[in-house]
Amino acid sequence: MPKTIRELADEFGVSKQAIRKKLDANFRVKYVQTVPRKGVQTLVVSNSGYLLLKQHFDGGNSQKLGEKKFTSNTGNMSINTIELFNQQLAIKDNQIKEKDEQLKSMQKLLDQSQQLQLMAERKIEEFKAITSKQSQHDNPALNNANDLKQKNAWWHFW
Repeated sequence: MPKTIRELADEFGVSKQAIRKKLDANFRVKYVQTVPRKGVQTLVVSNSGYLLLKQHFDGGNSQKLGEKKFTSNTGNMSINTIELFNQQLAIKDNQIKEKDEQLKSMQKLLDQSQQLQLMAERKIEEFKAITSKQSQHDNPALNNANDLKQKNAWWHFW
């Protein structure tokens, strides 16, 4: 649950000023928001921001009992930092899954569009073929005109 600056200061055993010094513009954009509490607009720090502040204020030699640290190639890293990274990875995994679903949907729509386009082109070709055959064989006016030309040509020949 998001915590106020006072709650953070009390929990870490530092002053509110010490907490405010760590709330630079970049941190505020990512982890701080203003919410109404008891009818007053109050700054609160998100859980992710809380974990970062906790790491900073509890990080040095003032390690609490029960908090475990491990050493890796990059140095000491607290369990809270790992939890934060795991949360961020889980969020990113969900975003990737959503994008994969969107891509599948778009691919399906594209495939359907291409199939419809192909069907339309085939129907146009069929229509052209039918109309050209009809104009050659089924138009009596053209057939009569052709017959007259042939008869006139025969009479002129004699």
